[in-house]
Amino acid sequence: MLLKDRVAVITGGGRGIGRGTALRFAAEGAKLALVDLEQPHLDETARELDASGTGVEYITLQGDVSSSADVQRFFDKTIERFGRLDILVNNAGIGNPPVPIVNMPEEAWDRTLAVNLKSVFLCSKLAALQFIKQGGGGRIISVASQAGKTGYAMLTPYCASKAGIILFTQAFAKEVGAHKINVNCVCPGTIDTPLLRGAGLGLNNNPEFFKQLVGTVLPSIPLGRVGYPADVAKTITFLASDDADYMTGQAINISGGQEMH
Repeated sequence: MLLKDRVAVITGGGRGIGRGTALRFAAEGAKLALVDLEQPHLDETARELDASGTGVEYITLQGDVSSSADVQRFFDKTIERFGRLDILVNNAGIGNPPVPIVNMPEEAWDRTLAVNLKSVFLCSKLAALQFIKQGGGGRIISVASQAGKTGYAMLTPYCASKAGIILFTQAFAKEVGAHKINVNCVCPGTIDTPLLRGAGLGLNNNPEFFKQLVGTVLPSIPLGRVGYPADVAKTITFLASDDADYMTGQAINISGGQEMH
């Protein structure tokens, strides 16, 4: 098992890539603290973990990753339950209303940057402090996006937040490398998640929206299919393991070739 007895905090663990990562980590022997804004989503992930046959130890923590008080509570509860921390996965994220910047409400900009980028700062800071307290080591993996490397019209707040994660990853990796803390991020492409299916746009699970979107982007994906949370979870698991010991500051594309730089 790649992650046997390692303790991981996964934000946005209630669905999508977060849920896929939780299931993969469980199969690799990790102990989990799952964070999400929506308790029903956490409950569904918990049901899948219970049915997985892994016997995984986990806790669920409901709250807002952009709130410093909530984030402090997440880490306090994790240490209280498991006694240590080994891995942080910054996965929580939202989309933005698909409108041009000239029509973008300020509150939509602020909320997107708070959930997608500020949360990475808040969680990474506390994780690093805990790692240092434990004597060093530890893994921080953030979920950025190919939209952090190539801009997409009408998604400017989202693109800006994901680009911020990539540069945060590089800079923070240089700050904490002396403590043997590895900091990396992944850049998923078109992944079949609730966000892709319109959840972030107020189009919850609209099949017509999803069908049109996939039809539009599929020609730009050399491997000829959309990705799935499990595709991303495999790479996150690798980055969390000893196999990635000499990797830090990297932004790894998981896009079927849709993004190549």
